[in-house]
Amino acid sequence: MTWIPVADLAEFEGRPVLAREAAGHALALYRVEGVVYATQARCTHAGALLTEGEVVEGYVECPAHYGLFEIATGRAQGGPVCRDLATYPVRVEGTRVWVEVGPEGA
Repeated sequence: MTWIPVADLAEFEGRPVLAREAAGHALALYRVEGVVYATQARCTHAGALLTEGEVVEGYVECPAHYGLFEIATGRAQGGPVCRDLATYPVRVEGTRVWVEVGPEGA
C-alpha cells in the first residue's frame, strides 16, 4: 500500500466532493463536517460517477438511480444499491490530503 497526495483542502471550497485518480484507482473524495473520506468513484449498482451525486448529511446519492451510500463506511443503504463501496484510508498533513491505495486493480 502506498500513500499518495491527491488534493489540497482548499479545493473543497464550495463543493463537498472531488474526483481524483491515484495509482490507477478512480476516487471520490468527500469533506463532511471537516473530515475527509475517500471511496471508489463509481456506484456499485450501475457505474455512475458518485462525484456527480448529491452529498447530504454524511451520505452520497448516486445520480443515476438515487441509491444512497454512507460516506464514512461505504455501506450501501438499500435498493437499488446492494454492494458497499470500497473505501480508502485518508490522512491530512497541513492542508495536503493523502490517500492510501494498493496497486491498480487491488
